[in-house]
Amino acid sequence: MSEAKSILEIRDLTVKLSNGVTALEGINIDVKQKDLIALIGPNGAGKSTLLKAILGLIKPTSGSVTLFGSKDLSKNLKYVGYVPQSAQARDPNLPFSVYETVLLGRTPVAGLLHGMGAKDREKVDETLKMFGIYELKDRKIGQLSGGQSQRVFLAKAMVAEPKLLLLDEPTSGVDTSSKKEFYNILDKLNKERGITVILSSHDIGVITKIANRVLCLNRSQFFCGENEDFQADIEIHKLYEHPVELMEHHDHP
Repeated sequence: MSEAKSILEIRDLTVKLSNGVTALEGINIDVKQKDLIALIGPNGAGKSTLLKAILGLIKPTSGSVTLFGSKDLSKNLKYVGYVPQSAQARDPNLPFSVYETVLLGRTPVAGLLHGMGAKDREKVDETLKMFGIYELKDRKIGQLSGGQSQRVFLAKAMVAEPKLLLLDEPTSGVDTSSKKEFYNILDKLNKERGITVILSSHDIGVITKIANRVLCLNRSQFFCGENEDFQADIEIHKLYEHPVELMEHHDHP
């Protein structure tokens, strides 16, 4: 069997913020097709910074990011879906409907200068049904529950049919039942559709059950490797000051 192809290569990545603080230092990772990588670390560890560097939203101080074979990240961002940490912030006065929000996710495919066509709208309908939110299509974003909002922004990230999905703490502020359903959806997208996923989360016990690899940051790279090796690494406990298993959500299958 041939080895899976690398779709993302990060080499000696260091990011210093404008205030002089080093947010990331010396990060190295190869992300393969169909990986589901759990990105973990304490608050302020640089997880969001790493995702933004992959998207070209933050410029590295040194090192490089190669996305789908190119260091020109803008060339291949159309193959990347992104759910930022702030996606679920709900303003009850927001005028956008669920349908309009997900349709915006087709922009990388349709382009800013072209109107959305029948194919785009067909894809939106298909994606809304896939995530079980088609009946909410006319509802305003600000009227949704946390779990519903979560699925809408995942649908928006997926509607352009990305090959790589980046999620920055997507279950923050969501109830346990919705989290469980959300992680099951991600697991299916990865295993059944072959979507490569990098998932930042504090739900360590849950995401390391569905992940095949783990990247643990604390500004520097604390651990990067196979899930089995992560589970066996006693040193990881020192980062959290608790055994990893104590953080596990036992209601996840």
